[in-house]
Amino acid sequence: MMDDDRAAGYDRATLLRRENEVPLRALSLACLLFSLGIILLSIFAAIMTGSIDTQYWWPGQGWKSPALSFFVLGLLSFLPGGYTLYIAYNAYRGTPGFSFSQIPAVR
Repeated sequence: MMDDDRAAGYDRATLLRRENEVPLRALSLACLLFSLGIILLSIFAAIMTGSIDTQYWWPGQGWKSPALSFFVLGLLSFLPGGYTLYIAYNAYRGTPGFSFSQIPAVR
């Protein structure tokens, strides 16, 4: 088994190094998605509470069209970013079952 690993071009030290390597690009994109999701969901909440007048910004559309758009886009941004940051936080803390190798690499 050990000879097969060396023949493939990697050894145990290389595998362990890759597992503990922090994917900075993926984490920066996760922070961007998470922040964008929070902003969009905040705009959704402001529309729903009446703090933003939809007739001024989107005349003739009512409140449903822009509010639902901000909600869907905010949720689609917030969930993947939050999940990736959750994995990264637990991997940083050393929680068993979490590692940085669970975060997909961005190239």
